[in-house]
Amino acid sequence: MTILLKVLKWCALSVVTVFILGWLFVWLVASGSDETTVYTENDFFHYHTLTDKDIENAPRVTDDYYFEAHPGDGYAPSNSIFFKGATGAAPLRTYLETLGYTQEKRRLGEKEIWSKPDQVKGDIFYLYFNAATGEVELTKVMNY
Repeated sequence: MTILLKVLKWCALSVVTVFILGWLFVWLVASGSDETTVYTENDFFHYHTLTDKDIENAPRVTDDYYFEAHPGDGYAPSNSIFFKGATGAAPLRTYLETLGYTQEKRRLGEKEIWSKPDQVKGDIFYLYFNAATGEVELTKVMNY
């Protein structure tokens, strides 16, 4: 009889532990799943888990930059790098060309649109440079 009670006690503790750990995992994953995350390269966890490899490898046109990750709740996810105090965006244009992207004739407002000619529904880059403020934005939209 005592063995049966011990087995029941351990089974109950195991079920409670699995339930608590499962709830904690779901809560941690879902808590920030629809929010924009702003971070720097010094934020090790966010940088290595959220930064797309093409954005990570983009040339740094200034030393003052940060990243944004948008999970794409209902639309395509995107990843951006923002530079402050830039004098131009030429290194980023060259970088996009080395990746096989070409600049489209159309624009999104003042943003240049870069795509791969052979991919109709492929990833798209948006490049924006404001000469007056020195702000540069490179955004990759992942169209899976």
